[in-house]
Amino acid sequence: MSDLVVNGLSVTLRSGGDIRVVDDVSFTITAGRTTALVGESGSGKTLTALSVLRLLPAAATIVAGRVTLTGGTTLDDPPVEVLGLDDTSLRALRGRRIAMVFQEPMTALNPMLRIDDQVGEAVRIHMGLSRTQARQEARSLLEQVGVPANRAEAFPHQLSGGQRQRVVLASALAARPEFLIADEPTTALDVTVQAEILTLLRRLALERHLGVLLITHDLGVVAEVADDVCV
Repeated sequence: MSDLVVNGLSVTLRSGGDIRVVDDVSFTITAGRTTALVGESGSGKTLTALSVLRLLPAAATIVAGRVTLTGGTTLDDPPVEVLGLDDTSLRALRGRRIAMVFQEPMTALNPMLRIDDQVGEAVRIHMGLSRTQARQEARSLLEQVGVPANRAEAFPHQLSGGQRQRVVLASALAARPEFLIADEPTTALDVTVQAEILTLLRRLALERHLGVLLITHDLGVVAEVADDVCV
């Protein structure tokens, strides 16, 4: 069983001086369990999540801590220190072992590409399939997350907010990752759609034995889906 272990993570932000916006944060995400990272707006939840995949903005710097990915395809696989990886190894890890669903799906999707092509691109990059095979796999993934087959050729602006969030989730799951970071995946969705997305996320986590880090400030969401909670 794999674990994603964050230990003593600290991040500074250059804004008229170095301001420590994430200070000595530690938690563990375990395969098959959902860990909620809870805090008020501006408390550093998203910066913590971005640090795990080293996707921080230019003004932010990781100044301390370790992010360790244990386990792998065999019991003999050594732990991976994510913060020490070179760019090539890091690109191979992103999406393949750790994937992320960003807070605003419209900004995560290319408005000029059909959604089956966007999900298919993730499949081709990580799974090495042909364009035709990738498109077929993309449509299967879209159906699994509840996007009807007749919407596969739509563009992002033609979908509802809930459907766009499902598309982003399908892209994140394209390479069958071990861990999924979901940054407030129900933000700006109405209550009914929020419930559908949370139910979907919970089902996929159980079916795929995913370790999920769910970032939220909504304690109702935490009560619905979290196995473990970090504040």
